[in-house]
Amino acid sequence: MSSLRRALLVAGKTKINLENCHFITGINYNGLSVKQLQELRGILRENTNTKLLVAKNTLVFKALEGTKWESLKPCMKGMNAWLFVQSEDIPAALKTFINFQKEKKLYDNNLGGAVFEEKLYAPQDYKVIETMPSRSDVYGMMLGSLHWPALDLVNTLQAPTATENETVVA
Repeated sequence: MSSLRRALLVAGKTKINLENCHFITGINYNGLSVKQLQELRGILRENTNTKLLVAKNTLVFKALEGTKWESLKPCMKGMNAWLFVQSEDIPAALKTFINFQKEKKLYDNNLGGAVFEEKLYAPQDYKVIETMPSRSDVYGMMLGSLHWPALDLVNTLQAPTATENETVVA
């Protein structure tokens, strides 16, 4: 396969991975074996609907150019593998990678910069994203906050009136 054809294939895969993508981050994969990359790919795909792509930074950037992910360009240095999180549960994808990293003792393979909602996040900002509740958790909190005022209103309406209380006491 020619290098041009291979480059077009990678750019095409990147564009496909961008569809329905909510979060992109890079991983320094220097020193990871092929077996470890395949294992990580499988774990991410099973648990979090996340795709892992190993490609040259220039090819990935060409695919990102002109999209909302373009702000990732400063992070395209070194040997990167790219995580495309295609579900709204971004913290789960990050935790899955971090657990894999701890389990395999891969402390040199850290997460690089990331883009979420068109904003570039540095690696030290990941704590904000990791602790972010999922969309279903937010919906649950909203419904819970709506539940209590409605319940108080129902209890108030069903409470006996003052005249009913006086007859019960007598």
